[in-house]
Amino acid sequence: MKKLFTLCILFHSIFQISAQGVRGVVYGEDGEALPFATIYVQETGSGTSTNQEAYYELQLKKGKYTLQYKFVGYETVTKEIDLGDENLQLDVKLPKQSLLLEEVSTTAKATDPANWMMRKAIAKSSYHRQQIDAYGATVYVKGKGRVTDIPFYLTSVLKKEGIDTETMIITESVSEVSYRRPNQFSEKVISVYASKKTDFNANPMRFIAGSFYQDEIASVISPLSSKAFRYYKFRHMGAFMDGSNLINKIKVIPKVPAPNVFEGEIQLVEEDWALFGVDLNAQIELGIEVRIRQVYQNINDLAWMPITHQFDVDGKLMGVGFEGKYLASMSDYNIELNPALPRKIKILDKDDSEQGKMTEEIIEEAQELVKNEKKEEVAVKSEDLSDIMKAYKKTQQDSLAKQDVIGVYDFEVDSAAYNQDSMFWAQIRPIPLSTDEARGYAKIDSLNVINDEQLEKDSVKAEKKTSFQITDILVGGEYKLDSAKKLQFKIYNPFLKIHYNTIEGLNIDYSIGLKRFIPMKFDTTVDKSTVDRSYFNRSSYALIKPTVRYSVARNKFIGKVLAKYQFKTGDISFRVGRYVQQFNDAPVVLPLLNTSFTTLWEQNFMKIYEKDFMRLNYERKFSAKLGMSAAIEYEERKRLNNNADFRTIDWKREFTPNFPVNINPIDDFDGQKALTANVKFYYQPFVKYVIRNGIRRPVRQRPTRFALEYYKGIKDLAGSEVNFDRVVIGYKDEFDFGAKGKTYFNTRMGVFLNNNSLGFMDYAHFPGNRAFITQNDPVESFRLLDYYRFSTDQFYAQNFIFHRFRKFLITQIPATRFMGLKEGAFINYLYTPDSNNYSELGYSIEGILKFFRIEVATQYENMQYKGWGIRVGISTTIGGNMSVNVQDDE
Repeated sequence: MKKLFTLCILFHSIFQISAQGVRGVVYGEDGEALPFATIYVQETGSGTSTNQEAYYELQLKKGKYTLQYKFVGYETVTKEIDLGDENLQLDVKLPKQSLLLEEVSTTAKATDPANWMMRKAIAKSSYHRQQIDAYGATVYVKGKGRVTDIPFYLTSVLKKEGIDTETMIITESVSEVSYRRPNQFSEKVISVYASKKTDFNANPMRFIAGSFYQDEIASVISPLSSKAFRYYKFRHMGAFMDGSNLINKIKVIPKVPAPNVFEGEIQLVEEDWALFGVDLNAQIELGIEVRIRQVYQNINDLAWMPITHQFDVDGKLMGVGFEGKYLASMSDYNIELNPALPRKIKILDKDDSEQGKMTEEIIEEAQELVKNEKKEEVAVKSEDLSDIMKAYKKTQQDSLAKQDVIGVYDFEVDSAAYNQDSMFWAQIRPIPLSTDEARGYAKIDSLNVINDEQLEKDSVKAEKKTSFQITDILVGGEYKLDSAKKLQFKIYNPFLKIHYNTIEGLNIDYSIGLKRFIPMKFDTTVDKSTVDRSYFNRSSYALIKPTVRYSVARNKFIGKVLAKYQFKTGDISFRVGRYVQQFNDAPVVLPLLNTSFTTLWEQNFMKIYEKDFMRLNYERKFSAKLGMSAAIEYEERKRLNNNADFRTIDWKREFTPNFPVNINPIDDFDGQKALTANVKFYYQPFVKYVIRNGIRRPVRQRPTRFALEYYKGIKDLAGSEVNFDRVVIGYKDEFDFGAKGKTYFNTRMGVFLNNNSLGFMDYAHFPGNRAFITQNDPVESFRLLDYYRFSTDQFYAQNFIFHRFRKFLITQIPATRFMGLKEGAFINYLYTPDSNNYSELGYSIEGILKFFRIEVATQYENMQYKGWGIRVGISTTIGGNMSVNVQDDE
C-alpha cells in the first residue's frame, strides 16, 4: 500500500510539473504565511483558497487573467497575468489593511452608526434573497477531522476501529450545484474521495443552500434576521476601501451570550448593503463550537455571492474530543438576475437627506416594484422595504408555494464518482493537499484494507448468529424463516421484563412473536412530490405475539395474546387475555422506576388491578397534520392486594395498600364488568414541506397541536355496569421571546357530560409524580402531585407553563451558558371541584452532564404553601421523554 501511495504521489508530481496554470504562496507584508486566503479569478468567476500551508494551485488555460487575493485584515491585491504554456510561480504579499474610519466611540445619547447600517442591511436581506433568479456553480468541498481526546476506557475500543488522536480523516468532493428561485436546489456529486463509500459526508449543499440573508442558518439566529435586534447589539469597527467599494466592519455582539446565537464580525458593502465577509462563532447543541467564515465577490458586477466557505467545528461528546474543518470553494458561477426587480435599491434611513421625499412618492415607487415595472434604481425607506418584499412575494406565489412547499432539493451521486484516479484529482482539486493531509490519505488507505478484511469476518459471524442457539431461550433471539426474510420469529429478551412490585413480588414477562412482512403497494402513476408519505409506517406486517406473565408472590401465571396488522398509514390490533393494568395511565409509573423505589426506598407508587379483557384498537394518520385513534374494550375487573414486602434497606416506612387514595371515597369495583370506548383526534396546523429527490417531507415550523378526545362507558351491553361520557380538548404550543427566552405552553380541559356509573380507573387522572427521579416531559407533568388524590369524574382543567431563559441567575455567567446549562421556571395548575386550585411553582437547571436536569418545586392549595421537593429529570429535551419502550410489539 505504501508503494502504491508513493507511486500516486509520483504521478501527481509529474502531472503538476507539466500542468498549465499558476501556483505560489500567499504571505502577509511581515512575511507570515496566510493559510486559507481566498483567490478569485475574475474571468472564470471562480474562487479558491490556499491550504493550511498558504500554498495554492490554479489550473488555467492559456490567456490573460485578473487574480484577486483576499485575506481578513489585509488589503486585497490584484494581479494581472498573461499565461502561456508554462506553469507560472506567483508568490503574493498582502499589505495590512488601513481603516479609513476607525471604530466610533459613542456617548449614551449618540447612536452607533452600525445600528442604521444594520437596519438597512436587514431591510434589504429579503431583496438579496429574491435578487437571484437562478445560478449554477461548481463546488469543491474538503472536510477533514480528527479525534483530539479519548477517555482511557474507550481507547482500546476505538483503536480497533482505526480511531486515534494522530490519524486525520479526509473527505473531498466536487459537485455541480444549481438554484432556481424561489426555493429549488439541486446537486450532482461528480467525484468524491472518502475513507469508505459509506463515510461520505463532504456534502456542500447544507452549506451552499444556507444563507445569512435568512432568519436562521443551521438553527442559529442570523445577524441579518428580521428579528436580529432582539438578539444582538452592533458596533461599527471602521471601514476600508476594496477597489471602488467602501466596506463597513460591524461587530456582532449577542445581547445574551448563549448557544444558538452568533458572535464575531460581518462586513457590509456600502450602498448595496450586501455581505462582503463573514467571521462568526456560535455554539450549537451539546456544546459544539462552530466558526463560519465566508468571503463574497461581486460576480460579473451582478450580485455579491460567496466564493469560499470555512467551517471549523470543535467539541466533546461522551468524553471523546474532536475537531473538524470544512473548506468549500465556488467556481464557474453562472448567474441570472430576477428581471422583475430593479438592479439597485437605495435604502433610506431616518438620517438620510432624501428621507424628506413625499410619502406618495415612496408608495408609488413601491407599487412600481410590485408591478414588475423594470427600473435600474429605486429609493425606499428601510421600514417599508420589508413590507414591499412581502407584497412582491405574494405576487410571485408558484404552484409549490400553494402546496406549502418551502424547498425543493435534488441530490445525486454520479455512478463514477468513487472511481476517479489521482490524475483526475490533481487536475480538478483547487486547493492543494497539505503534508498532513497527504499522510492522512496514506494511513486511511492502509486502514481500509484491514477494515475490509474485518468486515468479511464479521459478516460470517453475523450469519452464524441468525441460527438458533440454545441460550436464546434465556437471552432472546431473532430468526429469518425464509430466504426472502419476510417471515420472522422472535424470542423477546425476558431479562428486560423482570420487575418487582408489592402485589406480585418478582414478576417476569416471557414473549415470543411471529411476524410476516407484507410489501407495501403505491400508486406509481401519482407524482411522489405531490404526496406526503412521511407519516407512512416504515413497513407493513402481520404479527402474532403471545405473552406469559408469572408472579412469584401470587404463584400464578397470567397472559395475553396480541394480533396486529400494520398498514401504510396506521394499524389495527386485537388483544385478549388476563393481565394487570395500572389505574392511572397519564402517564404510567414505569415498572423499572417502581422496582427501584420499592426495593431501595420502600415507596410503592404503582397501583394495579387485574382484568380479563378483550380490546380492539385502530390508529390512522391522514397526513402529517391530522391523525386519529379509536378503541373499544370489554373488561371484568378484579381487585388485587399486596402480597410481598421485600426491601433492601429498612427506612421504617410502611408500604401503602394497593388501592388508590382519592380525596373522595372510592366505590369498590371488584367483579365489575365494563364496556368502554374512546376516539381521539389531533391536528398540527403549521406544517410546511420540502421535496427531497422527488419525495415530499414535512417540516414543522411551529409545534402547535390541538387535540379532541371522547370517552364513553356503554351500559347494559354484554353486562356492562359503566355509564359515562367524557370530552377532552387540548392545546400545546411554544412562543419565542428572543433574548428573553422561550415559553412552552400545554393545557387540557375535560368534562364528564354523564357520570352515572364508572369504576375508579374510568376517572380522569392526572400526570402526577412522587418519585425524586422522573422520566416525564416537563411541559406535560406535575412535579409533586399525588398520582390519584385529585382524580375526578367532574369538570377539570390542567395547565403547564415552562419558560426557558437565555440568561437568568447562574447563566448570567457566560461560562455556564457555554457549558450548555440552561435555566427555566415553571408554573403548573390543576382545577377540579376538590383540588383547591392546586398549583406548583419551580426552578429548573438543564444540561447537567448534557442530559439531565434538576428542579426545585413548591406546591400550593388556594395560594397556601403545602411543601417542596427536588426532582431529577432524565428527559433530554423539552417536549420529549427519555423512557423505556413498552409497546407490545417492540
